[in-house]
Amino acid sequence: MKYLFPFLLFALNLLSNELFAQPAKAIDSLQRLVDPSKKDSRQVTVLNKLAFLYSGSDSARTFLNANKAIEYSSTLRYLPGLAKAYEAKANFYIFKSAPAKASPYLDDAARIWQTLNDDEGLAGNLHLNGQVNLLLLKYNLALEQLGRAEKLFLKINNKQGLSTVYHTIGTIYSDKGEKDFAIDYLLKSLKLQEQLADKSQLRSTQNNLGRILVDTKNYPEAIKYYEQSMQTSLQNNDWRNLGITQVNIANIYTNELDYKTAIGYLDNALSNLKKADFKRGIQAVYNNMGAINLRRGNYEEAVIQLNEALEIAKNNQSKSGVALIEQNIGYGYAGLKKYNEALEWYNKAEATAISAGADPYTFGEIFNHRASLDSAMSNYASALQYRTKYVNANNLVLNEKISKQVLELQTKYDTEKKEFRINILSKTDSIKSLQIANQQLDINQKLLLISNQNLSLLDANLQMAQDSLELNTKTQIILQNELEFTKKQKIIQDLDRQKQIQSLLINNKNLEVSKKNFIIGGILLVAALLALYGHSFYKKRGLQQAALMQAELAKQQEAATIAILTAEEKERKRIASDLHDGVGQLMTAAWLNLQAVSDQNHGGDEAFSNLLGKTMLLVNESMKEVRAVSHNMMPNALLKKGLVNAIKEFIHQLDAAIISINLQADGLQQTFASHTETILYRVIQESVNNVIKHAGASRLDISILNDATGIDVLIEDNGKGFDVQEALQKDNGLGLQNIVSRIHYLQGTVDWDSSPGNGTVVSIHIPPGEAA
Repeated sequence: MKYLFPFLLFALNLLSNELFAQPAKAIDSLQRLVDPSKKDSRQVTVLNKLAFLYSGSDSARTFLNANKAIEYSSTLRYLPGLAKAYEAKANFYIFKSAPAKASPYLDDAARIWQTLNDDEGLAGNLHLNGQVNLLLLKYNLALEQLGRAEKLFLKINNKQGLSTVYHTIGTIYSDKGEKDFAIDYLLKSLKLQEQLADKSQLRSTQNNLGRILVDTKNYPEAIKYYEQSMQTSLQNNDWRNLGITQVNIANIYTNELDYKTAIGYLDNALSNLKKADFKRGIQAVYNNMGAINLRRGNYEEAVIQLNEALEIAKNNQSKSGVALIEQNIGYGYAGLKKYNEALEWYNKAEATAISAGADPYTFGEIFNHRASLDSAMSNYASALQYRTKYVNANNLVLNEKISKQVLELQTKYDTEKKEFRINILSKTDSIKSLQIANQQLDINQKLLLISNQNLSLLDANLQMAQDSLELNTKTQIILQNELEFTKKQKIIQDLDRQKQIQSLLINNKNLEVSKKNFIIGGILLVAALLALYGHSFYKKRGLQQAALMQAELAKQQEAATIAILTAEEKERKRIASDLHDGVGQLMTAAWLNLQAVSDQNHGGDEAFSNLLGKTMLLVNESMKEVRAVSHNMMPNALLKKGLVNAIKEFIHQLDAAIISINLQADGLQQTFASHTETILYRVIQESVNNVIKHAGASRLDISILNDATGIDVLIEDNGKGFDVQEALQKDNGLGLQNIVSRIHYLQGTVDWDSSPGNGTVVSIHIPPGEAA
C-alpha cells in the first residue's frame, strides 16, 4: 500500500504556484506610481505590471488594471502596452488553471508582437503559451514553443527570461518521467538565478531539484538541494515554501524507514504551513503523519490525523486524494479490529472515487484493501469480487504505463527519423555545394584571361601617363606666372586689412554698449520669471486646496452612500418582518376564519359557497405574494443558511429554459459578517438580473472563491456585451453605480470587462479583513 502518494501531488502543485509569487513591496512601489491624470506609455507599463502581480491574488484588480492599460494603449496607439495587457489577463487564467480561456488573449498578443517584430515580447508570449500547453498536457507542443522562446532570449541575451524558460522545460520533462533532462534544465535555471541573485524563484528551483532527485532515489543530493531551499526560504521569511520543503525531506526519511526523523520534520512543517495559512499543505502533513503511524501500527493516532486531513479537504471542497484518505481511515479501523467501521469507510472511499472520476490506481488501492477486509470478516464471495476488481484495475495501470512507454518510443523513433532525413538533406546540400565550387573555378579561369587583356591595356595607359607628365611641366610655368600675380594681390589685401582693424575698434565700442543693454534686459527677464513663478505657485496652491476640498467632498459622499445602504438594508429587514409577522399573520387569521365559515356552511346557499371559495383563493394567493415579497426583501436562507444557499434559492427561482446558470463556490463553509453576506447577495442578484434583462445570454457562470487573499467573485455571461464607460456614465437602468457603492463600502474593488458583442465578465474582490 502506497500511503504517501500525496507527497508527489504536493510537489507538483508547488512547482506551478511558486512561479506566481506576489511580492507585496513591488505592488506598493508600483501603486505609488499610478497617476490617473497621466495617460502615457509609462502609466501603461505600470498598470500592466500591477495586473501581472495581482493575477494570483485579486481578480478585480487584475482586470481593472489590465482594462485601463488597454484603454490608454488604444488611445495612444501604443501596441506593446496593448499586448502586455492581453498577456496579463491570460496570466490570470493560467494561474486559475483555465488554459482554454487564456489562449485567445495570448493569440491577440502574439499577433501584435509579430507585427512589431519584437523578439523579447514574442519570447515572453511563447513562454506563456508553453505554460498553457503544459496545463493541457500537450508536452511536445509546449516544448516546441519553449524551444523557440529559448532561442529568442539567447539572441537578445535575456538571462531572466532564459531562467524562467529552463524552469518550465524542467517541469515538463519531470512530468513526462524524463528525470535526467528535467535535472539538466533545472540546473541551468538555478545557475542563471544565482548569477542574477533572483531569490524569488531560487528556492522553488532548489526544492523541485530535490523532488526530482528523490524520484531517481538519489537521496543525498536531494537533501542537499532541500537544505539550500530551506535556507533561502528562511532568509526571505517564506514559511510556505519552508513547510513544503520540510514535508519533502520527511518523505525521504519515511522511505528509509527513519520514522522518528520524518515525524520531526512534519511537526516543523505543520507549524510553518499554519503561519502561511496554506490549507492544502496542512492537509498533506496530517495525511502523511497518519500514513506513517499506519506503518508503525499506531492505528488510533493515525485515524485522528487522517480525519484532520479529511476535514481540511472537505472545508476547502478539494477532491484531491480524498478517496485514498478515506480508505486509509478504513485501513486504520481494520487494524483496530473495528471491521464494521472499516467497511463503512471503504464504502465511502469507493463512492468518492466514483463521483470524482478517480484514476485506476486509486480504485486498485480501495479494491485491494476491501478484499482483505472481506476475507477477515469471512465474506469470501465479496472478497473474491473485490479481488477481481483489483486485478482489473491493476491491469489498467500497467496498460497505461505500457501505452506511455510505447508513446515515448514512438516519439523517439519519429525524432530519429527526422534526424535521418536531415542527414540525407545535408549530404545532398554538400554535393550541390561541390558542383557550385567547380562552376566557380571555371569562372575564375575566365577572369584570368580577362586580366591578361587588361595588362595590355595598362601598357597603353603608361604611354598616356608620360604624355600627361609633359603637360604638367607646361602647367607649372603657367602656375609660376599666377604666383607673381598673387603676390601683387596680397599687397592690396594688406591695405584692406588695415581698414578692417579700424572698423573693428569702432565695433568694440558698440559691443560695450550692447553688453550694458544685455545686463539691463537680463534683470528685467529675471523679474518677469519671478513674477511668473509667484503666479504659478499661487495657482498650484489653489489647485491643491481644490483637490483637498474634492477629496473631502468624496469622503462625505461615500459616508452618505454607506449611511443610505445601511438604512436601506435596515428598512428592507423591517418591511420584510412587518410583511411576514404583521400582514402575513393577519392574512393567515383571515383565511382560517373563512375556512371556519366554510366548514359551518354545510348545505347552504350555493352562490354564497362559490363566493366564499373565490374569496379564500384570493386570500391564499395574497398570502403567497406577501411571502414572496418578504423573501425578496430579505431571504430567509441568507439569514439562516448563509450566502451560497441564498444564491442557490435565488437561482432555482429562475427559468432554466431562459438561461442556464452554473454556480461554483470554494472555501465558503464558514460564515461571514452579516453585512458582507447581504451586500454580496444584493450585488450578485443585481448582476444576474442585468444579464437576464439586458444581455440576451443563454449561459451564466458564477464563481465565488474565498481564501487567504479574500473573496473573489466572477460573473461571466455569453451575452451581447456593452460599452462599460458609457454605461457607468449613463447607467441605463443597470444599477452599476449602486454596485460600485456597495462594494466600496466593503473596501473592495469591482470591474466590468465587456464590449459590444463579446459577453461580460464582472470581477469582484473583497479583502480578507472585510470578509471576516
